Amino acid sequence: MKSSYVKLNKSNKLNNANNNTCCEKIIKKIKLSLPLFLILFLISAFPFIVSAEAQNGDGIFRNDKAQIDCTGTNKTGDVKINVVSKLEKRVKVTIEKGDTKYTYDLKNDTTVEVYPVQFGNGEYTIKVWIQAGEKYSLALAGKYTVNLTDPNAPFLNPSQYVNFSKDSKVVKKAAELTKNCKNDGEKVAAIYDFVISSLVYDTYKAETVKSGYLPSVDTIVDSGKGICFDYAAVFAAMLRSQGIPAKLVTGYVKPNDAYHAWNEFYLKDQGWFKINDMKFDGKKFERVDPTFDSTSKSSKKVLQFIGDGSNYSKFLEY
Repeated sequence: MKSSYVKLNKSNKLNNANNNTCCEKIIKKIKLSLPLFLILFLISAFPFIVSAEAQNGDGIFRNDKAQIDCTGTNKTGDVKINVVSKLEKRVKVTIEKGDTKYTYDLKNDTTVEVYPVQFGNGEYTIKVWIQAGEKYSLALAGKYTVNLTDPNAPFLNPSQYVNFSKDSKVVKKAAELTKNCKNDGEKVAAIYDFVISSLVYDTYKAETVKSGYLPSVDTIVDSGKGICFDYAAVFAAMLRSQGIPAKLVTGYVKPNDAYHAWNEFYLKDQGWFKINDMKFDGKKFERVDPTFDSTSKSSKKVLQFIGDGSNYSKFLEY
């Protein structure tokens, strides 16, 4: 395959949360005893050149550099990707459908990583890029038409950002927390209360976290602390392990448009619970911002802030 190259323009913003740095952000308009800190992710979009390889009949794209496995995509809502031999260079993955494109890191040691196909049914273009000096070379690409058996499958299974297995401690903890719950709504409440009560915000981590950071949900729960990316990953992993669709959402919050991570979840017969659809009546609301709720100790002013969807602008979801 003839290689295509793209040069990374330093003026570009990084386009996904896995290329991130953190800084302290204080929501000054909310008067609390404790400041709120937000994770800031740098985002960038690369001007990639489209070039697709022929698809094998079994849903696998492969050459001497990488492999893209779509054999279970329609059932699990994800695609599995790896390089075929260990590299000393950085590797990127792009997944796009129509005008929507997400960029991810891929481990360079042949580890298979899992990425969601969260843009709905239709034709996806999936590419693997290997660093070549200041450019990235197109190593492998393919097109695959997704037809999900369950539209919520991408938000029910593990993926790179919400990574867990049946043996994960958070899965066992979620089962323990929900064993007496009568319905999914009670399960969400039990898991949410655990997350906001057992984790504290890690200001040092927020100041020092490096580009490419990915949450390890068991490590976060064991340490009892994390940044907003961590809170959202733990909450989503625990819900998914209980068969409740959950999204890790990233975007911006007012008043200073700081980058932040939070959640959305799905209940049968009720649909998706999203911050932008919520109303706060002065007494209660459906809480899905575990970082703010935990840090503020459920302050009424913070609950009002979370309950006002105009304070949030969603950018990406996983």
